[in-house]
Amino acid sequence: MLDSVVIEVIGGRGGHGYVSFHREKFVPKGGPDGGDGGRGGDVYLRAVDDVYTLEQYRSRRRFEAGPGGNGAANLKHGADGEDLVLDVPVGTVVIDEASGDVIADLKRPGQRVLVARGGRGGWGNKRFATSTNQAPHYSQKGEPGQRVVLRLELRLLADVGLLGLPNAGKSTLLAAVSNAKPKIAAYPFTTLEPMLGVVEVGWERFTLADLPGLIEGASEGYGLGFEFLKHVRRCRVLAHLVDCTSPDPVTDYELIRGELRAYDPSLDSIPEVLVVTKADLDGEAAQRAAALLTDHTGRETFVISALERQGLEPLVARLMELVRAAREAEAARGVESVPVLRPAPQERFRVVREGDGRFAVEGERVVRFVEMTDTGMEGAEDEIVRRLERWGVAKALRRAGVRPGDRVRFGSVELVWQPEAAAAEALEMEEG
Repeated sequence: MLDSVVIEVIGGRGGHGYVSFHREKFVPKGGPDGGDGGRGGDVYLRAVDDVYTLEQYRSRRRFEAGPGGNGAANLKHGADGEDLVLDVPVGTVVIDEASGDVIADLKRPGQRVLVARGGRGGWGNKRFATSTNQAPHYSQKGEPGQRVVLRLELRLLADVGLLGLPNAGKSTLLAAVSNAKPKIAAYPFTTLEPMLGVVEVGWERFTLADLPGLIEGASEGYGLGFEFLKHVRRCRVLAHLVDCTSPDPVTDYELIRGELRAYDPSLDSIPEVLVVTKADLDGEAAQRAAALLTDHTGRETFVISALERQGLEPLVARLMELVRAAREAEAARGVESVPVLRPAPQERFRVVREGDGRFAVEGERVVRFVEMTDTGMEGAEDEIVRRLERWGVAKALRRAGVRPGDRVRFGSVELVWQPEAAAAEALEMEEG
């Protein structure tokens, strides 16, 4: 069963702005009327309670939201891209793979978290029209969507997890009370990864996990070791199965409890039910084992035969009670606030000298504007320089020593610095 996976999510690309001029009979010099592009779709993760594993992400690991539509003539705005909502099981923790930061812990059905934003739509040429630039022949490209690599980890595996030594009857019990089809055989370690089933109790239901058996030393990594213990942490309730044919059922019980305590003492706080199995083989031995375990632990112990379906109804009813109580306790505590990763506040822009005749400008607003402007269009670079003058970037570049002919990089776009004409025009506009 897949309970941890790395996926790549990409917000939709914004639509391109459009270049056009209004043409209509008896309307001379109609002016620019190119519309803006639509915004790209966002990517969300949503917690649902009818999905129990991350298997759907085993074969496909890259997901992208819908792109925004391009603008058109007559100031027509492009359609916004379609958002993408990816369903994950309740209990999924979302981690930024690059930084290791937790983005969200989706503990409640219906919780959603935005994990990748769509790109902005590009401006049409109407946006660039001014009193001194009445016929701009350029527009902006759509902004690429945010690209994020996420690690999804399923922390809540099931409502109830079945504990027990290898061949204690966990798979037989799972098959008897649910529609799951685990592998059942008369030898240990037939279960190598968790198997999930859904148990119906009247109008309610809970998920039951057949966890792989473990051996002494599991807390140090022996046998299935850490993999097994990792799954135990992800259950609301534990059902501890003990084979009635064991010569010492109390020792069998304490062996597993000792491994749990050694791995994580907090596992003692998970509600637990004791179950003596295989009563069909020796009913008297099963009753003796139940009495020993009750005396040792002070807890109620159930005696069952999953093979002959004996004693299952009271056991399932008790497990449903404990699951209901655990769910209510979680609801009473409330859902923890979801941390959302946001970029740290940055200065408006910064000029960096990268070498002889080479400079870089850093700053989200400036870099985005230059990257989105289609520099291949007539007059686009002059518009960039005018903006840089207006925002004070050109002044900062001159202070840093930039000269005509030097190369200035804005993110992925590199320009040759030739600002004289545009700078003069910008200064005239400011003085006017």
